[in-house]
Amino acid sequence: MYMNRFSSPPVTKVLVLALLLASACMHAQNASTPGAAGSASALYREILNPVLDPAQVHTLREVSIDREDLHFSLSDGTIALIHAVDGHITGALFEGQGEVLMIPPGRAERTSLALFTGSAVLEQRFTTAYFRFVDDRLVDELRAGFRPAENPQPFIDRWSQPMRELARADGLSILQALTNSGDSSPRFLHVRVGGTAFGTFDMYLNPNAQEQVSVAQASLDHDTVYYNVWSSFPMRSLRGSANTDSPTPSRFDLTDYRVEAELEPPSNLTAETEVSLVPHVAGQRTFILELSQQLQISNVRVGGKPIEFIQNEAIGGSELARRGDDLIAIVFPGPLEKEKPVRVQFHYAGPVMFDAGGDLLYVGARGTWYPNAGPAFANYDLTFDYPDDWSLVATGKQVASDVKERHRITRFVTEKPISRAGFNLGKFATAESSSSGVRIHAYAAKIVEQPLAAREARAGHYPDPAREVHQISAQAANAVQFLSGELDPFPYSHLEITQFPGMLSQSWPGLVYLSSMAFLDPDERHAAGVHDPYIDLLLSKLMLTHETAHQWWGDAVDWSSYRDEWIIEALANYTALMMLEKQDPAAMKVALDFYRQELLSQTPNGAVGDAGPVTLGMRLTSSKFPNAYQPVLYGRGTWLIHMLRTMLREASGGDSDALFFSALKGLLAQSPNHKISTHDLQLAFEKVMPASLRYEGQHNLDWFFDSWVNGTSVPQFTLDKVRVTAESGRTRVRGVIRQSHGGDRLVTAIPIYGVDAQGRARFLHFVFADDVNTSFTFIAPAGTRRLELDHGNTILRR
Repeated sequence: MYMNRFSSPPVTKVLVLALLLASACMHAQNASTPGAAGSASALYREILNPVLDPAQVHTLREVSIDREDLHFSLSDGTIALIHAVDGHITGALFEGQGEVLMIPPGRAERTSLALFTGSAVLEQRFTTAYFRFVDDRLVDELRAGFRPAENPQPFIDRWSQPMRELARADGLSILQALTNSGDSSPRFLHVRVGGTAFGTFDMYLNPNAQEQVSVAQASLDHDTVYYNVWSSFPMRSLRGSANTDSPTPSRFDLTDYRVEAELEPPSNLTAETEVSLVPHVAGQRTFILELSQQLQISNVRVGGKPIEFIQNEAIGGSELARRGDDLIAIVFPGPLEKEKPVRVQFHYAGPVMFDAGGDLLYVGARGTWYPNAGPAFANYDLTFDYPDDWSLVATGKQVASDVKERHRITRFVTEKPISRAGFNLGKFATAESSSSGVRIHAYAAKIVEQPLAAREARAGHYPDPAREVHQISAQAANAVQFLSGELDPFPYSHLEITQFPGMLSQSWPGLVYLSSMAFLDPDERHAAGVHDPYIDLLLSKLMLTHETAHQWWGDAVDWSSYRDEWIIEALANYTALMMLEKQDPAAMKVALDFYRQELLSQTPNGAVGDAGPVTLGMRLTSSKFPNAYQPVLYGRGTWLIHMLRTMLREASGGDSDALFFSALKGLLAQSPNHKISTHDLQLAFEKVMPASLRYEGQHNLDWFFDSWVNGTSVPQFTLDKVRVTAESGRTRVRGVIRQSHGGDRLVTAIPIYGVDAQGRARFLHFVFADDVNTSFTFIAPAGTRRLELDHGNTILRR
């Protein structure tokens, strides 16, 4: 439960910033750009400083605005438009009587909305509304309801300052919409409504986002700002297209990175990164990227010539504070051609490394120490210049290493496209092993981080992780051997494992950051406060195997959208548990019992499992359930894979995992562009599912994915009214499965077992429990004395 990987946020960064009012720190080159506003930096300043126009203050009567799934009615009030920017009015402020309606599609989004509002439909009256948009038609629709207003100055005085504060959140999106052209110029719309029964909340339509429609609200809880995403989904016009199961294609990709980085321990990095930007839509000028807030860009160039860039510091917020990411925008002098790559060079520097004490460093924002647009498969050519008395590990294969004037210059080149690149620096002891042709190195310092060392010292312990490198290397070799045998061959030629301060461990392609806690012996773990059997299992055996499994699930293939992140974590965790199960069958039970207890644990807002389905990804972290992400994504996700595996085992005779691994191999082999989705997972299992798993005669697993993957239930099942009778030389069994805590439309394939006179249990039949009471009758083998429901505890249930 303390494992973690780099993950993109569930909504765009611009959306996350909407209520945080982050201050903007702008840097711009002097390159001129066409347009009435002059340079992009000048245009951006205008966007950030909107001015309400006294000549554009009106009373308003009976105006309706319909954009995709968002419906606004402004019945009566006062409205002011802001001064035009680059010839476009981009905002308005309304005060009066209005109403908003939004109906989210699908079970998961309706459940999410109901968690925060108590209803599956959002229908609210409001008294104020802040509009920010790039949509000339919207201005015409508003004008149709204009009436003369008297004495507009008090209205302007009241709203001018709040308007300027709110403008910061939308600055980059507005800039992008104004500078892009043609198909790339989106109908951006942000409406913040106030005076509702739920206070103030935000509604977005952003065609540049992967999910274009979203509703969210900032909430402060125990000095932490959460941005609760009530609902988020593709807009109606895209849902009606043929590819409703595929995420919105990216508008651009970044490929073929070349990074030259100079490292100055313990903190500073100076880098020159060159990357190919490939537009997939014509007319784009402004591109929004991510970079650690610890790094400042000094210049951006194309073909040796400077182009403009804007760098916004992002602060606060539960997700952003945890990730420490920053937004940057690069603005080209003119629109780029579709599918024509452009090489872009970035120069930046900053204290992105942190000293945990005793020459043990860690790299902050490992996924954003270079400009990127989220995880995407690309080739990397990485060169590092660092002091010769330090050791460096990185993604890619080391192809050169030289020493010059007490500095080592080492180059790593990836053997194939990978989703992210990382490195670590320290003074390490090393150990080497090999498995299935894979070279494995483990790296560890002679100390642990200072807070952990102090706690251990109070108990009389002085941990030395370096003494564990051989054991860690051997453990990784065993994991590679098992997983390579059951899945595909190991995806890379080598695996590097480096000690990492804290409780978290992470996996990068060919590189594992392993928590210092995994290098402790049992007494040291106990002194560190580890008393739970599962946490001890996690740190001693599961964590490294889990991260090694991520070399397939997460590195060889990655999730398609944030809704599919659960697959990566659940498959990595479950295949790791299967290896441990072979060595110690009780290990699987310890883990599954722990996950079930966490899901059922109670909070002031209900059981943790009520936070939402696994497909909400990082949205599971909210003010309602601040700690639900790990229990739901990892715990429930692992249970879902366990249920799929055990259903296939029972359906094929009860003692073979051939169908299960066939499905996983198919998923690895057929993943488009190295990405997998929840829909892909369903198709992979449907290809191998036996007829006994058909519900209502249909050869699909819709019933499982709708009920269990997109649901939150942890039901309870009991057998009642069981009768075992002999009829014409046959044994007929009858009974009723009673279900509680199941919610609406839950369908579960319940394995029914027959127990003979000697107490031996034998799988008989699947019964699909789809109501509070489900009756069944079927023929059982002779000698059946009684029935038992789910003999092996294969279902996530109470």
